[in-house]
Amino acid sequence: MRSTTARRRIPAVATQAAVLAAVGALALTACSSGNGSSNASNASIATGGGNSSTAASNGGSASGSGSASAQGSQTSTHGSGGVPACTTGQLKVDQENPDVGAGQYYSKLVFTNASGTTCTLTGFPGVSYVKQGGVQSGNAAVRTGGHVTTVTLHAHGGRASAVLHDANGVGGYDPGQCQLSSAEGLRVYPPNQKAALFIPWKHDHCAGASVHSLTIGAVTAG
Repeated sequence: MRSTTARRRIPAVATQAAVLAAVGALALTACSSGNGSSNASNASIATGGGNSSTAASNGGSASGSGSASAQGSQTSTHGSGGVPACTTGQLKVDQENPDVGAGQYYSKLVFTNASGTTCTLTGFPGVSYVKQGGVQSGNAAVRTGGHVTTVTLHAHGGRASAVLHDANGVGGYDPGQCQLSSAEGLRVYPPNQKAALFIPWKHDHCAGASVHSLTIGAVTAG
């Protein structure tokens, strides 16, 4: 009788051990799955941060033609190849080579590096006429044409320029649409800067709300 009872207890003990082993295996599986999910989430956050940073650094300086701006694109201190971007404080600007004919006006806005540090310019200046008191007169210049490149301005005299165009006076506009007005000069933002330079220039131009005759090209060497 004793041997029969012992034989009946052995399956019960074996069954209990099998259940405990199965529970342990399930617990290990759950822990492994939780760690994998956490690592995937962290990898996703890191990737997203990298993409966001790249998008932010590729700002609007290289904006194409057709957009109007009285201000240079977003402020940037990053140049090209380790050379910093030119700040407004490093530069002076002049208007050169005016050319008038057939109701059109062309000139070059020339940026000169007046500092002792080499720097770069990339993209479009922001340009607008101003009247007395520094108030903007008419619409800001529309960006137009040209391939955007980075120009290096060496210390103490390096130069870059952009082509300015406008109608000469009323040009081909109806006088009522043109609303010919007198300006005291040009407010010029170097590319990627929020501080402006000023070019004194008493000039009559169309200031009508629907007139977008003033245009500016991207900076190029020279």
